[in-house]
Amino acid sequence: MKAAIIQRPGVIVVGEAPKPVIQPGEALIRVRYNGICGTDVHLLHGNHPTMKMPLIPGHEIVGEVEEVSGKGAERFQTGDVVVAQELITCGICDACAKGSDNVCRELQIIGIHADGGLAQYVRVMTHKMYALPKDIDLRLAALVEPLAVAVHDVRKSGLKVGETALVIGGGPIGLLIAIVARANGAGKVVIGEVNEYRRNYAKNLGFDVADPLDPDAGEQIRRLGGGCGFDVSFEAAGADSSIAACIEHTKNTGTIVAIAMTKGPVPVDTGKIFAKELTIVGVRVHSHYNFIGAVNMVKSGLYNDVLMGLVSRIYPLDQTARAFEDAEKNKECFKVLIEIN
Repeated sequence: MKAAIIQRPGVIVVGEAPKPVIQPGEALIRVRYNGICGTDVHLLHGNHPTMKMPLIPGHEIVGEVEEVSGKGAERFQTGDVVVAQELITCGICDACAKGSDNVCRELQIIGIHADGGLAQYVRVMTHKMYALPKDIDLRLAALVEPLAVAVHDVRKSGLKVGETALVIGGGPIGLLIAIVARANGAGKVVIGEVNEYRRNYAKNLGFDVADPLDPDAGEQIRRLGGGCGFDVSFEAAGADSSIAACIEHTKNTGTIVAIAMTKGPVPVDTGKIFAKELTIVGVRVHSHYNFIGAVNMVKSGLYNDVLMGLVSRIYPLDQTARAFEDAEKNKECFKVLIEIN
């Protein structure tokens, strides 16, 4: 089969790779679209501690059932349009037993520890695969996985109907979090983003925005939050200053959700955390249950227009290297997809 392969740091080429062979309890998907995310860019540059090269990346997968075997096979037919959670989990550790398979003790991830979806075919776990309506726009379906990240983050925050939310970082995940927070009943969602194009895009979707680099940013955010801070803040930028902003602008007894990876340890004002009795929640990927939540959001059709607007560029598989460059450097891109024929 044709596949995009990371051969060494900074080098991804399209070539031939063995077609996966499934085992009982697995399915073979004929990939139609695969999205590129920040993790994929880190993989390309060798900035992941547990990946091994050569590797076929890609975990934002939508395609059609080619073959399915073992338990659960009866739920699918050849040609069904499907998405699949990319987590390979043991199912028996304490985390899995609690429904937190995203922090499974034996966690592996398709596209990082096993070959992924930037190929004509990919192997997935049948019990984590879900059928979508046959007439669904496949480009929309490719957003299920990043949407699942946002669903997971908002649910972990404990955000309640009518509460206020601050999102620092208006990239693809930050904007999806804002969309899900609003769908979850947030009374107000404010996005802090340094890039003017992304701020304007968020504003056109009806969100209040602020530029964290503006000398008056603190006062702007304070005013937008009603003067007493936000119930929940989502740190989706990975900068020292954005973490400090979340601590500053989250109201007493509020919650901060730490999402983005930083380049190294970050200084934190623990005094303010103590004084305000803040709760800080770490999040990783998404649980199986929250992946299902994203599937159901897409199947509902209620959010199709706003989600489709996030698809910025589509490249064929043989232009994967160019697509990665766009995803990394073009700040006017939200989601770059690879179309695979």
